[in-house]
Amino acid sequence: MIDDKAADLGKLLTLEQEVRQADSLAALTPLICNRSREIVDYTQAALAVTNVSGNLRVNGFSDIAVLDRTAPLVAWIEDRLKDITPDTEMLHPTAEQRETVSDLVPENILIIPLRAASKGLLGALIVTRSLAFSDSDQALLTHLASVYGHAMATHNDTPLLIRLRARLSGRRKWAIAAALVLLSLVPIKLTAIAPAEITAASPFIVAAPMQGVVDRVLVKPNETVAIGTPLLQLVDVELKSTLEVARRAYRIAEAELLRGRQLAFSSREDKAQLAELTAQVELRRAEMNFAEGQLIRATVKAPNNGLIILDDPRKWQGRPVITGEQIMKLAQPQFVEVEVQVPVADAVTISEGSRVDIFLDIDPITRYRAEVTRVPYQSAMTEAGILAYSVRATLRSDAEIPRIGLRGSARVHGPRTTLFYFLFRRPITALRQLIGV
Repeated sequence: MIDDKAADLGKLLTLEQEVRQADSLAALTPLICNRSREIVDYTQAALAVTNVSGNLRVNGFSDIAVLDRTAPLVAWIEDRLKDITPDTEMLHPTAEQRETVSDLVPENILIIPLRAASKGLLGALIVTRSLAFSDSDQALLTHLASVYGHAMATHNDTPLLIRLRARLSGRRKWAIAAALVLLSLVPIKLTAIAPAEITAASPFIVAAPMQGVVDRVLVKPNETVAIGTPLLQLVDVELKSTLEVARRAYRIAEAELLRGRQLAFSSREDKAQLAELTAQVELRRAEMNFAEGQLIRATVKAPNNGLIILDDPRKWQGRPVITGEQIMKLAQPQFVEVEVQVPVADAVTISEGSRVDIFLDIDPITRYRAEVTRVPYQSAMTEAGILAYSVRATLRSDAEIPRIGLRGSARVHGPRTTLFYFLFRRPITALRQLIGV
């Protein structure tokens, strides 16, 4: 008795070893269908495998080399396999269910699902015989089912794309297509993401008052200055020399006018020259006043209180400038606006009053809300070499005023459109540019 049990255990272990060594599902199928008879006696066995669409299909029979898929028994088994649920452990077809194939199969039929913990239902083992299956036979078949399920999981390497395509067949495909069509019609606001910078609102431009060379910058970046504070000094050596020459010429003209007035009492010719000498004095005075004004303008002073916006003062020292060339800005910190550089490729229909959400790089969690106040008709090249529209927006009055110069990103809201257009706007644009339609 003990020797028989040891022999049965040896057969079971040998079968498990051969099943694990099978290198493909084709090699595994005859082992399952034929060699299982060494563990549990049966008349006929069949193996069903889950295909890519998730349905169980008969893959092989015991003692049969070529499977005939048109056979009535195959169709009946596959119809019974539809009754397998996630909780099914073993199926026992009823006499009523066996009625159509009663002449093809014995009375007792067992259907055991083959599962793997990682991949779920992978197939089913169907066994038949005339005698009823005992509890020990069913226990052995359940054990073999776990072994076969683990082995089949090793060879279940159907690509994910094929499995998905199979699962999306039939009515499910049309249902998903209808859902996608409805989803594409969901209304959504068209938006564009663009770089943004906090800038001064209407700053005073400090420009070169005349053509010359910058001697030195008298203020520092981000310095707060009061009205009348010297900001910039141009080289004034030539201006001082010009002023000195103009003053001497003015004094000479005055001396000549005084001499002419004295001589006018005794000479008619000298009296006739008084008008000319007076004009010469007025001319020299105008030249002197102009030179004094130029010298005063060489020192640029702040016209009002404000904050200095300047990059690097050192790069201006010794640099020649022309009249009107911008050197720095004088801004009011409490008056700021947002400059959004919307690339032409991402531009949406923006109008005054459109909503803008600002997210600064130093605080990406906080959202600042703003409204568009100016939209240019023409685009321009940015410092990064991108053709963009420079959109201006003002922050809401209840928002905390961020520091001038902070950068971040802005989401500009445009008109409402469909989700389909929101997702495929750029591909459609690229396609039209490609095919020219």
